[in-house]
Amino acid sequence: MLHLPWPSKETDEAAFETGITTKWAAAPMTRHYDVAIIGMGTMGSFAAVELGRRGFSVVGFDQFAPPHGRGSHSGGTRVYRIAYPEGTGYVQLAQRAGELWDRAAEQLGTQLLHRIGMLYMGPSDQAFIREIEESASTNRLSMETLSAREVYRRYPAFEIPENYAGLFDAQAGWIDVDASIRSSHEYAAALGVECLFDQPVKGWEASATDVRVYLQNQTVTAASLIITAGAWTGNLLHDLRLPLAVKRKVIGWFDPLVPELFARIPVFTFPENAIYGFPSVPGLGVKMAEHIGGSYLPHADSPVSAPGPADLDPISAIAARYMPKLAGAYSEARSRLQRSATCLYTMTPDEDFIVDHHPRFRNVVFATGFSGHGFKFAPLIAVALADLLLEGKTSLPIGFLSLSRLSPQVSQTAV
Repeated sequence: MLHLPWPSKETDEAAFETGITTKWAAAPMTRHYDVAIIGMGTMGSFAAVELGRRGFSVVGFDQFAPPHGRGSHSGGTRVYRIAYPEGTGYVQLAQRAGELWDRAAEQLGTQLLHRIGMLYMGPSDQAFIREIEESASTNRLSMETLSAREVYRRYPAFEIPENYAGLFDAQAGWIDVDASIRSSHEYAAALGVECLFDQPVKGWEASATDVRVYLQNQTVTAASLIITAGAWTGNLLHDLRLPLAVKRKVIGWFDPLVPELFARIPVFTFPENAIYGFPSVPGLGVKMAEHIGGSYLPHADSPVSAPGPADLDPISAIAARYMPKLAGAYSEARSRLQRSATCLYTMTPDEDFIVDHHPRFRNVVFATGFSGHGFKFAPLIAVALADLLLEGKTSLPIGFLSLSRLSPQVSQTAV
């Protein structure tokens, strides 16, 4: 069965049934690999390293050259946290992922996870703080509770109301996105992985023993296939009718009025749309964004509009409310924005990931739907994908991320 990112005028209905169009059948064949990977951004690059470390021949394709501005990884930094109100199943995975990030720093020769702590701030009697407390209590996580005055004494950058509390997680922090992806590409190449960037995949097909990946001018064969194509995964797995939606998100960087106050703050978050931010980075400033909210796109290739006032004003309002020394009053906060950017979330209906085999092909696995909170798990997802592909199962507790939970929304048999 031929799987195309989308139907085109070059491919008629018979092609989906018979497998290969004349154009692609004539494409020259390259060497045969153990594993091919479609999508070499966050998850794909770490999967390539994991498979290379296990001694397999690997080739990876990406239509862009990661890191880039069209991925879920856009924006330079990502939060690493362990307390997880979204579901207790993630806590153990986050802890294990943290260990793998620390190990990756040794292997790659650069620190990627910076455990500077994370400060949750909000009304002490509301769900935002209670859910973090419950996650910490249930999972026996160390969490320090601070009053509003204690928050200010320790971090005078934050001026929160008296009825607010702060919860500080010393094990949390931030991950350097660009360094993570670039260093994983370099390490993968050193392990013999072939990384082919700016190479859009036109389609793929599989049998029980091998797969074929169709590029513009060549066909690549492999024993197995991993699909980690971010917002484009739904196109590549269109036969499964995955309930994925692509959401446009906006990020802004403020030039702090009092820079010294923001250089050593922890990662922070407030309840309004789960807005979050990072300490100041020289030349960039203080990054802030909303986790909740955003606008949906018709599909991954839709034009992505530049950030505008409707996107940035709510972020500026929070900066003015809780951090007046960052950007001043609301009337002047917008003028302190140095730059802004967009990234794409790939959402599932329940905002849990999907990590599983293709229902018809045991030699095809995929990971998608990271819903804006997946980057921290990248080295762990890599292990899970390699296990599923090579052993048929994994000892990692990812059963709650299986495709079957979405039935009957998902086609369990390819058509």
